[in-house]
Amino acid sequence: MHEMSLVRSLLRQVEDLLIEHGGESVSAIHVEMGPLSGVDRVLIELAFEQLVVTTFCADARLVIDEIPLSARCRDCQTEFNLEDFRFVCPQCDSQQVQITGGDEFRLLEVEIETADRCRASQEEKPCCEARA
Repeated sequence: MHEMSLVRSLLRQVEDLLIEHGGESVSAIHVEMGPLSGVDRVLIELAFEQLVVTTFCADARLVIDEIPLSARCRDCQTEFNLEDFRFVCPQCDSQQVQITGGDEFRLLEVEIETADRCRASQEEKPCCEARA
């Protein structure tokens, strides 16, 4: 199951960001995933639940944004989202389409809690989240 190694790598990247930005903890990890990413959402969520408990991100929640499969027609240059994996241009019916999105699994955003925010929360002062 390559989802475990993907999540391990993701958590290492997030921990590096946490250290780089002087954070104390991570509250959320946002990723995007397309239908051709080769990744199973359920397996990613299970791997995350298993691996996150031994990291600085133990209290973080994983937010997965599913993105559509997008393409461009090589004949008429129309850009469109593919429905039902039908690789045909809706404008000219060409089958000469190029995938432009939806084949990725990537980190979008990390919500980091800093020491300043923790102190501000304890003193009930308004504050903002650090984002990496």
